[in-house]
Amino acid sequence: MSRCLHHNTLGCIAQCAGRCCLHLCFGHVGLRLLPHELRKWRGTVAERCGHHALATLDATERCLSLPGPVASQVFLFSLEELFLLHDLLVSAVLLLEVDTILERAVNP
Repeated sequence: MSRCLHHNTLGCIAQCAGRCCLHLCFGHVGLRLLPHELRKWRGTVAERCGHHALATLDATERCLSLPGPVASQVFLFSLEELFLLHDLLVSAVLLLEVDTILERAVNP
């Protein structure tokens, strides 16, 4: 059974029972991410959030895109959704880092 790391109004991110991958669910999309892919996506989303944060966009218009797992696929987001996705990714990375620190403390 997977363990939910974080959820918000956009979706959730969970770690699989074997702790080998993460399941990111947002809207009607689900992605399986390896830890290094999570960090890469977090960086991409953070860059887009920073770039568009001060833009005069309608926060609910789906006009921002992120690359999908294949070259011919993109994910469309509103600015509001992009910030919620960023929240999911940042929270998951932080919680996984805390888990690693605690595990090292318990099992030196």
